[in-house]
Amino acid sequence: MNANVVKLLKEQMWFLSTYSDEPNAVPVAFKDVTDDGKLVVGDVVLETTISKIKENGKIAISACYGGTMEGYQVKGGSGAMN
Repeated sequence: MNANVVKLLKEQMWFLSTYSDEPNAVPVAFKDVTDDGKLVVGDVVLETTISKIKENGKIAISACYGGTMEGYQVKGGSGAMN
């Protein structure tokens, strides 16, 4: 990940989006980007989101800075989910 993406992900709130029979989007403030580029999220209140990831293996993580409208979205599967 380039430095601008990491900086924005570290500084701004994320929105985790999943979908099964209905869409689900959750704002997340308990998150981080590790030194090796992995995205880490605290799962305390993400029961619906986690169940949808387990159901279809898909998630999108979005973050943006409203001051400049700079934003990024990371799409992925559940392969790294423990």
